[in-house]
Parts: sequence; C-alpha cells; structure tokens
Amino acid sequence: MDDPRDRARDYLDRRTSIAMIATADPEGKPEVCILIAPNLMDDDHVAGGEEKDVAGSTFRNLRQRPHATMVVLDPIMDPRARDGVRMAVEFLGAEQDGEALADLGRWLDSFAPGRKVVRRLLFKVLSVENYRPRDSGPVLLQ
Repeated sequence: MDDPRDRARDYLDRRTSIAMIATADPEGKPEVCILIAPNLMDDDHVAGGEEKDVAGSTFRNLRQRPHATMVVLDPIMDPRARDGVRMAVEFLGAEQDGEALADLGRWLDSFAPGRKVVRRLLFKVLSVENYRPRDSGPVLLQ
C-alpha cells in the first residue's frame, strides 16, 4: 500500500487506530493530544472526539491557529507502530452535541467507563504522506 491516500483511508476506517494532533499556541509552544476514534468522513475530511480534561489547550490552539498535523498509527495491527500516515489538516469547527458525538461517547464508555467525549472536532485534510515514508512525499488532495 504505497499511495498515502489509500493508507489514510485504511487507517482511518479502523477503530484500533490512534490519531495524535499536534498544534502550537500563539507563542509557538507545541501541544499534542489524542483524537478519540478518528474517522474519515470523505477523502477530504476527518473527524474525531476530544476527551474531557485532556485536549482543552489543543482546542484553544486550533481556534487561534487552524492548521495542525495529525499522525495516525495502529498499535493493534502494527504493534511496533512504525507505519501510519501524517496529514496536514485545517480545523473547521467542533460539534458539542448530536448523534455522531453520542456515538463516540458510547464507544469510549464501552471500554473506558467514566471517561467522556466533550466535542467532535472536524478537519479538512490538506495533504497526506506515509508516516516514516519509504519513497513518497506529501500528496496534495486538492
């Protein structure tokens, strides 16, 4: 699977994937958080949940600077988590209610009772590349 777009679709279709969002605050201080249950809405958009008391500063950073980097790995399918995808994304907004957010909450509660998803973050995918790429660079999706 050499095409980074195919790899992104594959990884984001799995419930075992982990997505990490990297942002920076206005002073340039980096922040990284986990996106709960990332999923590809279509080839150009990805969404996932923000856990309560975990990603507040990332959400603030995204509202001030909407561009971020997302790395998606699957530690279940690839226990050494060496391969995955890295995406440049643009934050589009957040949902704080609705059925999609409720689904994320039920999914998280099924194995982590007491933890809560507070927002569903929505992103436009700007480019995607293989994480630890073997022979390819960024692929623009526009």
